[in-house]
Amino acid sequence: MSIDPNVSAPRGQQKVLDAWSKRLRGRNFITCEDIDIPAINRELAYISLLGSEDGEYRFRLAGTGLQQVFGGEARGKATGDIDVCKGGMMWGELVTRCMLRAVPVSGMTKLSDGSVHFWLRLPLSSNGVEADMVLCHDRYLPPEALADPDRAALHVDMALRLDCGELIAA
Repeated sequence: MSIDPNVSAPRGQQKVLDAWSKRLRGRNFITCEDIDIPAINRELAYISLLGSEDGEYRFRLAGTGLQQVFGGEARGKATGDIDVCKGGMMWGELVTRCMLRAVPVSGMTKLSDGSVHFWLRLPLSSNGVEADMVLCHDRYLPPEALADPDRAALHVDMALRLDCGELIAA
């Protein structure tokens, strides 16, 4: 795996960051209630929330766009229980950095199969006092995403939509 700062992230990731930034109100984190759902509605399938429990990070929520990558529903599972998350800095060390320092962390990782993982970690608070959760945005895209991340993201989005395929009467 490698992180390449010269590749731009899909626009949807910037929308999530912008929506988060607009709700800071002088803090370094937002609260769960501050999440601007309408501003990020097109990215919700790729959003997850991580909380720390018993020394590990657990998914409190994971969007439907992540289910195929995660091998099913992730809610309630620890990051170490999901193959694609095991050993990834963006699911461990960088989540910790985001939460403890209350700073956004993002990057792009080329995976061994040639696909590309664009990821964003944003500090989040359940109590309004401290960052004790992380709002994650993850886009797993095909190798051609390196040339045009927005186009690759659009193709993945269209494949996820239920209203774009052919319906066959039962």
